[in-house]
Amino acid sequence: MAVETTGAAAPPLWLDLPAGFTAIDLDEDPGDRMARAAEQLDALFPDTGAEQKLAAVIASETALQAQLREGAVHLSSCLVRAGDGEPVHGVFAVFLRPQDLGDPGGYPARVAAELAEAWPDADVGVVELPLGRAALAARELTVTTPGVVWGVAEPSVGTVRQLELLIPHPWSPHVVAAVFTTEDIGHWDEWLPLIATAYRGISLHPPRDESRDALPPEQWDKVRKAFG
Repeated sequence: MAVETTGAAAPPLWLDLPAGFTAIDLDEDPGDRMARAAEQLDALFPDTGAEQKLAAVIASETALQAQLREGAVHLSSCLVRAGDGEPVHGVFAVFLRPQDLGDPGGYPARVAAELAEAWPDADVGVVELPLGRAALAARELTVTTPGVVWGVAEPSVGTVRQLELLIPHPWSPHVVAAVFTTEDIGHWDEWLPLIATAYRGISLHPPRDESRDALPPEQWDKVRKAFG
């Protein structure tokens, strides 16, 4: 599935997402989005109380608005079936963050070193992607969910695993940050191929017209063909 990011103030990106990644319409009216989310909750959890459903919808929209303020240009809900048949869920977000990159060529290694120092428990490194070299960090985070979301008095505390990719935009003073988060840590090894596919699918160019393949090779736009 190829999708274009939103966000008028940021340079566009195109994403080729694997099956199970469903894009959230960031331009949709928040009221319409919340109403649709409430309908989905009614269908999936008919026995859940109205107050609990309302709290869940509000919490979800509040989180989405916070991500938009942080520069999110794409959000996907990731729902797949693991090898044991269990449905597992994650969230894939792409941010374009204005930033003074310094030397763009040295950015990935420099940032990886900074993240390794800031997050000593994280797995940090530099990877090569079609878009270029990127810093990559995987870590576990403790998150607190207000009790009202689940219809209880006390908040719940859980652990999520997050994989964050950071790459300098080659012709704009922005950093592309692609972040995958899931509570289904036990299936992490099964998530990795899907996350890698999503990361490799980030492109600076729209999908090519397949009719180009009928042209002689000397007439191909080699840069666009390389990026897809």
